[in-house]
Amino acid sequence: MASKQDTTPIDVAWEDQRNLCTFGRMNRRFQELDVEVRRRNADLEKLTDAADEILIADDVKYVFGESFVALDADDVSALIDAKKETIESELKSLSEEKVVLEKAMNQLKSQLYAKFGSQVYLENE
Repeated sequence: MASKQDTTPIDVAWEDQRNLCTFGRMNRRFQELDVEVRRRNADLEKLTDAADEILIADDVKYVFGESFVALDADDVSALIDAKKETIESELKSLSEEKVVLEKAMNQLKSQLYAKFGSQVYLENE
């Protein structure tokens, strides 16, 4: 059962509303980053699997756009390694952005919970 404090209306100042909206934008961006990190990790895993398959393959075809091009296994291996490095650097920057966002969200969350208590819900489901 909810306590009396839970049903007491609280005046929401302009600053509080701005903080709530800021938190919402940060939370949405955090979730987008999380999806992007998962996608990049899946791409990295696929590239690792492809690099392993190149070692046992006799004939290697690489996809450029919508075309398959027959290339030397060493050349394809170099292309895959370059792509893996690119994805790893993207993963690093995405992870750093997630850390910064998480710190800012935790700070806003503590401010908003201090002001509104249980009348505001800021957790992911």
